[in-house]
Amino acid sequence: MPARKQLRQGETLTAFAPGDVLQDTEFRDCTFEACRWQGLRAQNCSFIDCRFVRCQLSGVVFSFCLMRDAVMENCAFRSIAWGGLTGRSAVAQPFAALTNCSFQYSDFSGLALAGFDFSTCQFRECVFDGCALAGADFSGAPLGRTAFTRCDLQKADFRRAEAYAIDPAANKLKGARFSFPEVVALLDSAGIQIE
Repeated sequence: MPARKQLRQGETLTAFAPGDVLQDTEFRDCTFEACRWQGLRAQNCSFIDCRFVRCQLSGVVFSFCLMRDAVMENCAFRSIAWGGLTGRSAVAQPFAALTNCSFQYSDFSGLALAGFDFSTCQFRECVFDGCALAGADFSGAPLGRTAFTRCDLQKADFRRAEAYAIDPAANKLKGARFSFPEVVALLDSAGIQIE
């Protein structure tokens, strides 16, 4: 029988430091401010309609956790697997909004983020695999060798985005928008040389 979760609702948790393990807790409408979680294991937790402001999460491992409609502002995330936070739902998404956040070595595999606005965020060596990103806005985002594979990128906006790795043969790109000269990178996978 699964452990009963402790409910924390409507709280503001400033510099909240749960130690090495955070478990069996449901956070609903909570605000996390200036939290620094490094190497934390979160087990059987839910984060529903929460806000994260000026937080830094690095190497956090989420096991049997759910995040839904979180708002992230001015946060830094390193080595996080976001795809594991959707539970059994293929349409639920962990984020409602991302503003001025940076992501390094993060994995967004399997997420449904169609129409999502990533334009104020920075990415470095992240992975989007098997994602629904039709109509997503990456305009002006520094993508730092972030790879997109098996994604629906139809009508996505990559104008002024930089340093992405997108194989046109491995993604749906109809109607996607790109800027010159960065769009030339799409030809790398075809082995075409431009002089």
